[in-house]
Amino acid sequence: MAWLEEMQAMVTVSQSTGYFELQLISVENVNGERADGECCDGPRSPQDLRCTRDECDTYLRVCLKEYQMEVTTGGPCTFGPGATPVLGGNTFSFKGAGNNANKIDESGKIVIPFQFAWPIKLNL
Repeated sequence: MAWLEEMQAMVTVSQSTGYFELQLISVENVNGERADGECCDGPRSPQDLRCTRDECDTYLRVCLKEYQMEVTTGGPCTFGPGATPVLGGNTFSFKGAGNNANKIDESGKIVIPFQFAWPIKLNL
């Protein structure tokens, strides 16, 4: 029985890691507004209420949280945050990378690594 105790002492706890990946395909901000509804640069046009002047410097932030019945933008990012640098102006898309129309441009990818057990059961 001493060998069994030695075997148990040699067993290590396993650890798993992974990542959540979000690939952007396109972004449209027709009116040139920030997330709070204000214009990025300059006032609104009185004729069509669109923002005037320069386009927005668009970047995206992602906060991976547990399921919420009513989504809130505040509070902690339970499973991690992610962000991009400035990607473009008001409207842009991530088409094929290089000469390969089937491969999407990597600059529109947000990766959030995690090192914990995923809180739901997945059936693939």
